[in-house]
Amino acid sequence: MSKIKQLIQKLFSYSIIRFIFVGGIATTVNFSIYYPLVYINTNPTLAYLMAFTVSIICNYFLSSYFTFQVKPELKRALQFLGAHLINLGNELLILNVLIHSGVNKYYAPLLVLAIAFPLNFVIVRYALKGNFMLKVSKLFGINKATH
Repeated sequence: MSKIKQLIQKLFSYSIIRFIFVGGIATTVNFSIYYPLVYINTNPTLAYLMAFTVSIICNYFLSSYFTFQVKPELKRALQFLGAHLINLGNELLILNVLIHSGVNKYYAPLLVLAIAFPLNFVIVRYALKGNFMLKVSKLFGINKATH
C-alpha cells in the first residue's frame, strides 16, 4: 500500500476529517444553489433556505453512512433535522448580520461557514451518535418527570 493511500486512510479514520469532507460536499451543493439564486436577485435569506433544504438531504445520508457510520433511521433523521434547524437559525442570524454590516452577499456565506463550523460539528455529532434530544432537554431544564 502506498504511503499516500495509508495517509488518506489514517486521515479518514477521524470523524472530524470525514465531517469536513462531507461538509465540503454539502457546502458545494448549497453554494451551487445559493449563488445562482442570488445572482437572479432572489432574497439572500430565501436563497439560503432553498439551498439549505436541498443540501440537508444530501448531508444527512453522507453524514450517516460516511461521517458517523450509523444506519439512517427516522429518529436520527429527525434529530439531524433538529440539529440543522438550530444550525440554520445560527447561520441565518450570522448571514443577515454580515450582510447588514456591509459584507457582500456573495462573500457572506463563506464567512458564515467559517464562523458556524465548530458548533455545527458538535450539534450534528450529538444528533447522530448521541441522544441529542436528551441533551437539548437538559439544556433547557426539561425532564420527562415534569410531563
